Amino acid sequence: MKPLSSFDIYTIVNELQEILGRFIDKIYQISKRDILIKLRGKGKKFILIREGGFVLLTSKDFERPEKPSNFAMVLRKYLQGGRINSIKQHDFDRIVIFEIVKRREPYKLIAELFRNGNIVLVDKDGRIIMPLKGQEWSHRILKQKEVYLFPPKQCNPFELDKKGFEDILMRSDRDVVRCLAIDLSLGGTYAEEICLKSGVDKSKKARSLSEEEIDKLYLALEEILDLFRCKKISPRIVTLDDGSKEIVPIKLGIHEKYKSEEKDSLLSALEALLEQEEEKEEVEIEKVRKNLERRLSQQIEGMKNLLKEAERKKREGDLLYIYCKDIQDLLDKARKVMKLKEKEEGLKELRKMEKFHDIDLEKGILLVRVKDDGEERILKLNIRKSLGKNAEDIYELSKKLREKAERAKIAIEKTKQELENLRVEKEEKEEKKERTWWFEKFRWCILSDGNLVIGGRDAKSNEIVVKKYMDDDDLFVHADIHGAPCCVLKSKDIDGKRIEITEKAKEEACEFAAVYSKAWKQFGEITSYWVYPHQVSKTPESGEYLPKGSFVVRGKRNYVRCKMEMGIGEVILKGVKKLMAGPVTAIERRSDRYVILEPGERGKNEMAKHLSEKFNVKVEVVQKLLPPGNVSVVKTKGVHL
Repeated sequence: MKPLSSFDIYTIVNELQEILGRFIDKIYQISKRDILIKLRGKGKKFILIREGGFVLLTSKDFERPEKPSNFAMVLRKYLQGGRINSIKQHDFDRIVIFEIVKRREPYKLIAELFRNGNIVLVDKDGRIIMPLKGQEWSHRILKQKEVYLFPPKQCNPFELDKKGFEDILMRSDRDVVRCLAIDLSLGGTYAEEICLKSGVDKSKKARSLSEEEIDKLYLALEEILDLFRCKKISPRIVTLDDGSKEIVPIKLGIHEKYKSEEKDSLLSALEALLEQEEEKEEVEIEKVRKNLERRLSQQIEGMKNLLKEAERKKREGDLLYIYCKDIQDLLDKARKVMKLKEKEEGLKELRKMEKFHDIDLEKGILLVRVKDDGEERILKLNIRKSLGKNAEDIYELSKKLREKAERAKIAIEKTKQELENLRVEKEEKEEKKERTWWFEKFRWCILSDGNLVIGGRDAKSNEIVVKKYMDDDDLFVHADIHGAPCCVLKSKDIDGKRIEITEKAKEEACEFAAVYSKAWKQFGEITSYWVYPHQVSKTPESGEYLPKGSFVVRGKRNYVRCKMEMGIGEVILKGVKKLMAGPVTAIERRSDRYVILEPGERGKNEMAKHLSEKFNVKVEVVQKLLPPGNVSVVKTKGVHL
């Protein structure tokens, strides 16, 4: 992807104003260059910052490391729970400054988006708390406790008047387009656009411009700046002649002949371009794989041919000794013929000899014909050499062919390793690419009406489900038995969109809570209940103790009778295939391939292994979905057990 320009950053910063006031939830370092910031509240959930690259606001989740990096830990310490107070571009440079306030202490997270940039956390006094990477130049040092200094200031066209514009042109030794791009910090794209709009020869020396030409250039610049000032933005992805793509915030004349794809915002254009480049990278990987496989096939075939030829040459050497008397006679006769002035009579006698095949006196080559297990072979000999020397040369050639075959074998192993590395790389990328949602950390199901229900897997996750994810308009759900998960029936779908909680949703959520309780192994039916969030508390009665993962429920409970029966089936979430478990009606509603289970005699591990093969997922995935006990299959659809 082409680096972002200062105009791109200017536009992105304006679009990022929508997240002002949002609070920071968690921070992750998801790669060497990428920092992912999770936001609380409504709207897009993540800020992705790539040092030397871009800032992106997105709802797309990313694979996050289990163990945070040191830099991520420091960012969490100072910024987690903090409020985003301002987002600014520094002096029309490719630098974005996030000002975040936590417990009344202001901090700055500075994203340097130019080549060899950085991500730096700075305190209220301007000292560096920690950079993503240590860097040092003659004019600034990016290390802990050092005062943060910005790169040398560049020209800001929004603050440039006509006289300042003219002064820069007159002081420059460059041609017009380079002066605009470099001295005025406009970049190549906008420098070309200004030259096109003004009609001024871009190759002309800047200091040789006439007053009229300067006026035209300044007017063209102001027309572009006014589009940004008035937010008359028309973001698009442009495909250039060489197939590369770039994003631009406004429609440009220099792109008139190119194909372009309009977007609602520059951030959405950037996100789409990154996704397209990921797809392009996948195509390139596949192309490399096919080339490697083709090379491997050729190498294997070549090695086989070398070994075959080496064996053939060795046999030729052996045959020389097997027929040594006859071949020696032929060689002696051929040498005599070569010495004769009149060779025809000698050649006639030579051709009458039994094993003679052909001769080239000029090149000194004799071809002899011998039998090898009933098959005729032609041996090529040097007349000027003895039989022993001919045999030695043939054996030496056989040896060299075998050595070449050994080198080919080493090359084959290297190609095989390259293929294996590519396979591992592709698998790792596919695993990272596969989208996961926050609720997959828990037991979860999307109910018939679209509501999400989640439940804890243990005491710790029970606490998290209730304390962190239960909102005022949700419901708390629990099986009426000791040893059951704490569940929350959300009044939203997986995208956070508001959905009414119907009676059907309550019944299905109660069934969800029931099948994951100890009742699975004990009863054919059980009662579950739902209550409002304000009825759930961590405060026990006087003199009592609440263990971790337990809650006190006060007031009226609303009971639902539940049958011990559940389903597991394939569902498609935002284009991603997932395996989901839950109430039978929800699974039948949302899946075309599923199994319905009830308590039975078949072991949980055995069933997990069997279903993993049928649904083409890892055994561990199925194990997490199965209820706490043995099962039997009641019904299937699209799955042959």
